[in-house]
Order: sequence, then C-alpha cells, then structure tokens
Amino acid sequence: MAHGRRTRNPPRPVVGIAGLGYMGLATALAFAHRRVPTVGYDIRPELRQRLRSGRSLIYEKGLLPLLRSEVRSHRFGVVDGWTELVRQATVIFLCLPSPRGPTGRIDLGPIEQGVRELGGALRGGTEFRLVVMKSTVVPGTTESIVRPLLEQVAGRDSATLGVASNPEFLAEGSMVHDALDPERIVVGVSGTREARLLRSVYRDFPSPLVVLTPTEAELVKYSSNAFLALKVTFANEISRVAERVGGDIDRVMDGVGRDSRVGPKFLSAGPGFGGSCFEKDVAALTERARELGVPVPLLGQLVPANGAQTRHAADLVREAVGGLEGTSIALLGLAFKAGTDDVRESRAVPIAEELVRAGATLRVHDPAALDNFRTIWGQREPGGPDGLVFCTTVEEALDQADAAVIQAAWPAYRRWLPRWSRLMRRPLVVDLRRALPERLRHRGDFEWVGLGVGRAGEGTQAPARGPVP
Repeated sequence: MAHGRRTRNPPRPVVGIAGLGYMGLATALAFAHRRVPTVGYDIRPELRQRLRSGRSLIYEKGLLPLLRSEVRSHRFGVVDGWTELVRQATVIFLCLPSPRGPTGRIDLGPIEQGVRELGGALRGGTEFRLVVMKSTVVPGTTESIVRPLLEQVAGRDSATLGVASNPEFLAEGSMVHDALDPERIVVGVSGTREARLLRSVYRDFPSPLVVLTPTEAELVKYSSNAFLALKVTFANEISRVAERVGGDIDRVMDGVGRDSRVGPKFLSAGPGFGGSCFEKDVAALTERARELGVPVPLLGQLVPANGAQTRHAADLVREAVGGLEGTSIALLGLAFKAGTDDVRESRAVPIAEELVRAGATLRVHDPAALDNFRTIWGQREPGGPDGLVFCTTVEEALDQADAAVIQAAWPAYRRWLPRWSRLMRRPLVVDLRRALPERLRHRGDFEWVGLGVGRAGEGTQAPARGPVP
C-alpha cells in the first residue's frame, strides 16, 4: 500500500430489528444514528404505520426527535413482514418480549413464536444471516433453545446461519442516551464470523466491546440487574432505620456512595423498585438457580423485601395523615419512575390499592402515564379496590385533598407552588422520593414528610442539611 493512503472500512451490514417496543425502537434508532442502515419490523400494523410517519406510541426523553431525524434521513425504515426483514438485513436482532410467568420463570412463548416465524422466512436462503438475541433470557437460552429451534425451522446450519447474544442495558428515562452511548457493549458469540459482524455494526459506538460466550453474556445481564436491585433494596432498608433514628437517608447514602468500592448509583431510597426488569429478572434468575440446584438465599429475599418497602410506604402515608377513612388523597406520579410512561410493576399500583382499601378516595395524576395507568388499573383481578379519580392537572388532583403523595419525582412536582398548598384541605406532602428540594421543604405553607427522613422529635437530631463533608 502506498505511504499515506487511508484504509477504508468495509460497508457495514444492514441491521434488522424484530420488535419495536421500548428496547427495540431505541436500539434501532441508535444504530441508524451511528450511520448503520437499519430496518425494523413489529407485528402491530398500527405501530408500523405510526413509525413510518415519525410518530411513536412511547414516551421517552429524546426519542421523538431522534425518530423523526432517522426516518427523514432514510437510515431507519419499517418493513411489513419477516420475509422482507430477512431479505434486507444481514444481522437481525430479536427484541421480543420475555414476560414473567406464573412461577417466576420467563415466558418464552413470544420469543419462540418469533423464532419460528423468522426461521420460516430464512428457509431456503443461502446467504449468511446472523440472528442476535437481545431480549433478556436466562443463561443458556440462546444456545439450548433459540439456536436449535431456529436451525430446525430454517433448515440451515452454521455455514449460513449464525446465532449470538447481545443483552441490552437500557434504563427507561435515559433510554436514548443509554442506547447511543452505552457504558459497555456485551456480546456472546461462538465463532469468529459472528464476532466480526458484531464488531462491524458497533464500529462507530464509543464504547468498549466485551466479547464472551452467549451463556456468559446472558448471565452478565441477569447479574447486573440483580446487583442493582440489591443496592436499591439495601438503601430502602437503611431508610427505615434512618426514619427511626432521626437521620436523612440521602445524607447517609451520600456518605456510603463516596466509597469507590460501593459507588453512588442506585442508592436512592424509595417505595420499592418497579419497571419491567428488576423484579422479573431477579425472579427468573432465582428460579433458574433453583432448577440447577444452586441455593441463592440472597437473591430469593430481594422480591419479598421490595414488597415490604412498598407496604412501608403506604403505612407512612397512613401514619402521616392519621387514618385514611373518609380522606381524599392526591397520588402524584403513576409511572414506575419519572421520565417514562411505563407503569409495569409501578409501586403506584399497590400503594393505590392499599390507600383505597383503607378508606381513602384517590385522585391520581401523572404528566405522561395517566392513560397507561388507567389501563393497568382496569386489568387488575376482580374484587380489588376501585374508585380512582383520574386528573389531568396537578391542581385538579390537589383540590380539597387531605394529603399529596409524591410517588414519582417528575420535575413538575419538584417546584411545589404556594397556590397548590392553598388548594388542599390539609397542606401535607408525603414525599416518597424526597423530590422536593431542601429550600422548599420547610417553606411553611405545607407540612413535609419524607420517606427515609426522621421527623422532628424522633431519635437523634441531624445537623443542618447540606452535603456530607
């Protein structure tokens, strides 16, 4: 090669995304943004039509402008079937649901159905295709279930069909950022050709690539979520101690998190973890370990401990109000956390059930998740408490309320306007996330009670608030 001539990277393969829910859509747009030609497919025709026109069914910060940009650039397109996906894409990522089954095991039904349909579309072809499991599945699934099923239905072997694992590490509320700039990319491969293709599609991502076996990659995903759930649960349990001794859990965890061996993330106490991942993944890993005959007592206690924290949050409201029979309570924040419209495993559901069961009338509000919460509330088992009032504004929820409960720390709630206190029959804020900043908590026009913060006269008095020295 002549001196000074630049080497040119070979063109990257077209990426296909099967399943355009939260994770699949964010993944597709991240590839497109990194100039990887990307096509997506979802079984919902109405969703496909919306995405083609730059509209999304999902609320997620930064998602809509990114979608519109990549649709306009033609780097992201939507196809109408498996056959077209297979025809256009060389590397196909399976972003299909893996819901929790009744025993804690994941339900592989949606994935197996997708693999069969993909296998049918692959049948008869001769060009190499790499199928990548991005859905969260227990260790061993890609090699022991996905690969043999796909090869059987497609009538192919490793000469023209590769299978790999590439778990996602996206947090709702920051999903776009996490997809565009992941802390690490974990891939599980069993051959050099699969590794080479995945290195190619991730070439322009500014993230370290960790190459493992498929089973190891799957175990990384479950281990990560279990460990984060453990950190949250630890902070939640210490928060109950802080309440009794007169401390402030945020000050305590700030001191704990400054230890580099611990780190500050996921030490923010609240009413319990929610969302589509933590409880499902902890339960699935625990069940898988049980099947393997491996005792995991620590993992086995995480979900029950999380439930105990949610009941504690409801008790905190009951104690602060002084009895709930006949009261009107504003429940602010229905998503499992601020920044998303996802209500899966939201702590707002069991908290609402407890408060209504205790005799309160509940007026609920969320900036993004109101419709999703209305749907999931209507899907509960018959016989549970009912009678929520769905409010489209904060003011409507607070009107003549005996208390306001902040369940998700949306920025809109953090400003707490003086007129909001005047709307209430009793200006009491029970802050399950300690969302209100210090300067507002003691303003005088309302009473503030925070989860994990000792109330006046309890335990030892904490020093003036401020950063831990």
